[in-house]
Amino acid sequence: MFSGATPRTFIRSWCVACRPRPCVVIIGHFMSKKCVMQLVRGLHNLRPEHRGCVATIGNFDGVHRGHQAILARLRERAVELGVPSCVVIFEPQPREFFAPETAPARLARLRDKLELLSAEGVDRVLCLSFNQRLCKLSAASFVETVLIDGLGVQHLEVGDDFRFGFDRVGDFDFLQQAGTTYGFTVEAAQTVEIDGIRVSSTKVRKALAASDFALAERML
Repeated sequence: MFSGATPRTFIRSWCVACRPRPCVVIIGHFMSKKCVMQLVRGLHNLRPEHRGCVATIGNFDGVHRGHQAILARLRERAVELGVPSCVVIFEPQPREFFAPETAPARLARLRDKLELLSAEGVDRVLCLSFNQRLCKLSAASFVETVLIDGLGVQHLEVGDDFRFGFDRVGDFDFLQQAGTTYGFTVEAAQTVEIDGIRVSSTKVRKALAASDFALAERML
Protein backbone atom coordinates (compact mmCIF):
# COMPACT_ATOMS: atom_id res chain seq x y z
CA MET A 1 0.00 0.00 0.00
CA PHE A 2 1.42 3.37 -0.89
CA SER A 3 0.60 6.92 -1.74
CA GLY A 4 2.69 8.31 -4.58
CA ALA A 5 3.25 11.72 -6.08
CA THR A 6 0.40 13.86 -7.31
CA PRO A 7 -1.08 12.17 -10.40
CA ARG A 8 0.46 13.28 -13.71
CA THR A 9 3.53 14.97 -12.22
CA PHE A 10 5.53 12.25 -13.96
CA ILE A 11 4.73 13.93 -17.29
CA ARG A 12 7.22 16.68 -16.57
CA SER A 13 10.03 14.16 -16.26
CA TRP A 14 9.03 12.04 -19.25
CA CYS A 15 11.93 10.85 -21.39
CA VAL A 16 12.61 8.35 -24.16
CA ALA A 17 14.52 6.11 -21.76
CA CYS A 18 11.43 5.45 -19.62
CA ARG A 19 11.02 1.73 -18.99
CA PRO A 20 8.93 -0.28 -16.51
CA ARG A 21 10.23 -1.03 -13.04
CA PRO A 22 9.62 -4.47 -11.54
CA CYS A 23 6.76 -4.87 -9.10
CA VAL A 24 6.64 -8.10 -7.12
CA VAL A 25 3.29 -7.68 -5.39
CA ILE A 26 1.11 -10.78 -5.90
CA ILE A 27 -2.09 -9.65 -4.26
CA GLY A 28 -1.91 -6.21 -2.71
CA HIS A 29 -3.54 -2.82 -2.56
CA PHE A 30 -2.81 0.61 -4.00
CA MET A 31 -4.25 3.63 -2.26
CA SER A 32 -5.17 7.03 -3.68
CA LYS A 33 -7.16 9.88 -2.22
CA LYS A 34 -10.28 8.35 -3.77
CA CYS A 35 -10.09 4.65 -3.01
CA VAL A 36 -8.08 1.56 -2.21
CA MET A 37 -7.56 -0.62 -5.28
CA GLN A 38 -6.68 -4.31 -5.26
CA LEU A 39 -3.85 -5.58 -7.45
CA VAL A 40 -3.71 -9.23 -8.55
CA ARG A 41 -0.56 -10.38 -10.36
CA GLY A 42 -1.29 -13.32 -12.65
CA LEU A 43 -4.34 -15.36 -13.53
CA HIS A 44 -3.23 -18.09 -11.12
CA ASN A 45 -3.66 -15.69 -8.20
CA LEU A 46 -7.35 -15.06 -8.85
CA ARG A 47 -9.59 -16.42 -6.12
CA PRO A 48 -13.29 -17.41 -6.22
CA GLU A 49 -14.17 -14.09 -4.60
CA HIS A 50 -12.66 -12.28 -7.59
CA ARG A 51 -15.28 -13.70 -9.97
CA GLY A 52 -18.15 -11.46 -11.00
CA CYS A 53 -17.12 -8.03 -12.27
CA VAL A 54 -17.28 -5.50 -15.07
CA ALA A 55 -13.98 -5.24 -16.91
CA THR A 56 -11.92 -3.46 -19.50
CA ILE A 57 -8.64 -4.50 -21.13
CA GLY A 58 -5.67 -2.54 -22.44
CA ASN A 59 -2.31 -0.93 -21.79
CA PHE A 60 -3.78 2.22 -20.23
CA ASP A 61 -0.45 3.96 -20.71
CA GLY A 62 -0.74 7.42 -19.17
CA VAL A 63 -4.42 6.92 -18.29
CA HIS A 64 -5.33 9.78 -20.65
CA ARG A 65 -8.74 11.35 -21.32
CA GLY A 66 -9.77 8.52 -23.62
CA HIS A 67 -8.94 5.97 -20.94
CA GLN A 68 -10.73 8.07 -18.35
CA ALA A 69 -13.91 7.99 -20.45
CA ILE A 70 -13.75 4.18 -20.55
CA LEU A 71 -13.17 4.01 -16.80
CA ALA A 72 -16.03 6.41 -16.07
CA ARG A 73 -18.44 4.22 -18.02
CA LEU A 74 -16.98 1.14 -16.31
CA ARG A 75 -17.75 2.66 -12.91
CA GLU A 76 -21.32 3.38 -13.98
CA ARG A 77 -21.87 -0.19 -15.10
CA ALA A 78 -20.28 -1.53 -11.90
CA VAL A 79 -22.78 0.45 -9.83
CA GLU A 80 -25.69 -0.64 -12.02
CA LEU A 81 -24.77 -4.32 -11.71
CA GLY A 82 -23.56 -4.17 -8.12
CA VAL A 83 -20.16 -5.71 -8.87
CA PRO A 84 -16.53 -4.49 -8.73
CA SER A 85 -14.76 -2.84 -11.66
CA CYS A 86 -11.63 -4.55 -12.98
CA VAL A 87 -8.93 -3.37 -15.39
CA VAL A 88 -6.82 -6.02 -17.14
CA ILE A 89 -3.33 -4.84 -18.09
CA PHE A 90 -0.17 -6.54 -19.36
CA GLU A 91 3.48 -6.53 -18.24
CA PRO A 92 5.44 -6.03 -20.34
CA GLN A 93 3.18 -4.22 -22.76
CA PRO A 94 2.76 -6.23 -25.98
CA ARG A 95 4.93 -3.99 -28.17
CA GLU A 96 7.70 -4.15 -25.56
CA PHE A 97 7.54 -7.94 -25.73
CA PHE A 98 7.57 -8.25 -29.52
CA ALA A 99 10.02 -5.42 -30.31
CA PRO A 100 11.73 -4.15 -27.15
CA GLU A 101 14.30 -2.10 -29.06
CA THR A 102 11.71 -0.10 -31.00
CA ALA A 103 8.82 -0.02 -28.52
CA PRO A 104 7.71 3.53 -27.69
CA ALA A 105 8.68 5.03 -24.36
CA ARG A 106 6.03 4.71 -21.69
CA LEU A 107 4.08 7.67 -20.44
CA ALA A 108 3.96 6.04 -17.01
CA ARG A 109 5.84 3.31 -15.22
CA LEU A 110 3.77 0.49 -13.78
CA ARG A 111 3.50 1.96 -10.29
CA ASP A 112 2.50 5.35 -11.73
CA LYS A 113 -0.15 3.64 -13.84
CA LEU A 114 -1.55 1.81 -10.84
CA GLU A 115 -1.67 5.06 -8.88
CA LEU A 116 -3.62 6.74 -11.69
CA LEU A 117 -6.04 3.82 -12.07
CA SER A 118 -6.67 3.91 -8.34
CA ALA A 119 -7.34 7.64 -8.55
CA GLU A 120 -9.97 6.90 -11.23
CA GLY A 121 -11.90 4.72 -8.78
CA VAL A 122 -10.96 1.30 -10.19
CA ASP A 123 -11.68 -1.49 -7.70
CA ARG A 124 -9.26 -4.10 -9.00
CA VAL A 125 -6.42 -4.54 -11.49
CA LEU A 126 -5.47 -7.91 -12.95
CA CYS A 127 -1.90 -7.68 -14.25
CA LEU A 128 -1.07 -10.50 -16.67
CA SER A 129 2.47 -11.43 -17.66
CA PHE A 130 2.71 -10.99 -21.43
CA ASN A 131 4.85 -13.93 -22.46
CA GLN A 132 5.10 -16.59 -25.17
CA ARG A 133 2.21 -18.54 -23.71
CA LEU A 134 -0.14 -15.57 -23.52
CA CYS A 135 0.75 -14.13 -26.92
CA LYS A 136 -0.09 -17.47 -28.57
CA LEU A 137 -3.45 -17.72 -26.84
CA SER A 138 -6.30 -17.55 -29.35
CA ALA A 139 -9.00 -14.93 -28.95
CA ALA A 140 -11.52 -17.64 -28.06
CA SER A 141 -9.19 -19.14 -25.44
CA PHE A 142 -8.51 -15.69 -23.96
CA VAL A 143 -12.23 -15.09 -23.55
CA GLU A 144 -12.80 -18.48 -21.94
CA THR A 145 -9.68 -18.56 -19.75
CA VAL A 146 -9.42 -14.95 -18.62
CA LEU A 147 -12.86 -13.39 -18.93
CA ILE A 148 -15.13 -16.33 -18.10
CA ASP A 149 -13.21 -18.83 -15.96
CA GLY A 150 -10.95 -16.25 -14.34
CA LEU A 151 -13.05 -13.12 -13.86
CA GLY A 152 -16.63 -14.25 -14.41
CA VAL A 153 -17.13 -11.02 -16.34
CA GLN A 154 -20.66 -9.63 -16.60
CA HIS A 155 -19.91 -6.61 -18.76
CA LEU A 156 -16.94 -5.60 -20.89
CA GLU A 157 -16.04 -2.02 -21.84
CA VAL A 158 -13.45 -1.61 -24.61
CA GLY A 159 -12.16 0.94 -27.06
CA ASP A 160 -13.66 0.81 -30.54
CA ASP A 161 -10.29 -0.25 -32.00
CA PHE A 162 -9.51 -2.93 -29.41
CA ARG A 163 -7.83 -6.09 -30.76
CA PHE A 164 -6.64 -9.17 -28.88
CA GLY A 165 -5.66 -12.81 -29.16
CA PHE A 166 -3.15 -14.58 -31.40
CA ASP A 167 -2.62 -12.60 -34.62
CA ARG A 168 -4.99 -9.96 -33.15
CA VAL A 169 -8.01 -11.89 -34.43
CA GLY A 170 -10.29 -10.78 -31.61
CA ASP A 171 -12.16 -7.50 -32.06
CA PHE A 172 -15.38 -5.83 -30.92
CA ASP A 173 -17.60 -8.02 -33.13
CA PHE A 174 -15.85 -11.13 -31.82
CA LEU A 175 -16.51 -10.01 -28.24
CA GLN A 176 -20.17 -9.36 -28.98
CA GLN A 177 -20.55 -12.90 -30.31
CA ALA A 178 -18.73 -14.27 -27.26
CA GLY A 179 -20.99 -12.21 -25.02
CA THR A 180 -24.05 -13.81 -26.60
CA THR A 181 -22.54 -17.25 -26.01
CA TYR A 182 -21.38 -16.71 -22.43
CA GLY A 183 -23.92 -14.20 -21.19
CA PHE A 184 -22.03 -10.93 -20.81
CA THR A 185 -22.61 -7.56 -22.45
CA VAL A 186 -20.07 -5.54 -24.43
CA GLU A 187 -19.94 -1.81 -25.05
CA ALA A 188 -17.55 0.21 -27.22
CA ALA A 189 -16.33 3.44 -25.66
CA GLN A 190 -16.79 6.63 -27.64
CA THR A 191 -13.74 8.31 -29.12
CA VAL A 192 -12.51 11.36 -27.20
CA GLU A 193 -11.17 14.25 -29.29
CA ILE A 194 -9.41 17.49 -28.40
CA ASP A 195 -9.21 20.14 -31.13
CA GLY A 196 -10.26 17.48 -33.62
CA ILE A 197 -7.42 15.17 -32.55
CA ARG A 198 -8.28 11.71 -31.28
CA VAL A 199 -6.76 11.30 -27.84
CA SER A 200 -4.35 8.37 -27.65
CA SER A 201 -1.09 7.49 -25.94
CA THR A 202 0.67 7.93 -29.29
CA LYS A 203 -0.70 11.45 -29.68
CA VAL A 204 0.39 12.33 -26.14
CA ARG A 205 3.91 11.10 -26.89
CA LYS A 206 4.04 13.19 -30.05
CA ALA A 207 2.93 16.28 -28.15
CA LEU A 208 5.60 15.69 -25.51
CA ALA A 209 8.28 15.06 -28.14
CA ALA A 210 7.33 18.40 -29.72
CA SER A 211 7.48 20.09 -26.28
CA ASP A 212 3.78 20.90 -26.58
CA PHE A 213 3.17 20.31 -22.88
CA ALA A 214 -0.08 22.28 -22.93
CA LEU A 215 -1.65 19.89 -25.45
CA ALA A 216 -0.27 16.85 -23.61
CA GLU A 217 -1.73 18.12 -20.35
CA ARG A 218 -5.15 18.62 -21.96
CA MET A 219 -5.07 15.08 -23.33
CA LEU A 220 -4.16 13.73 -19.91
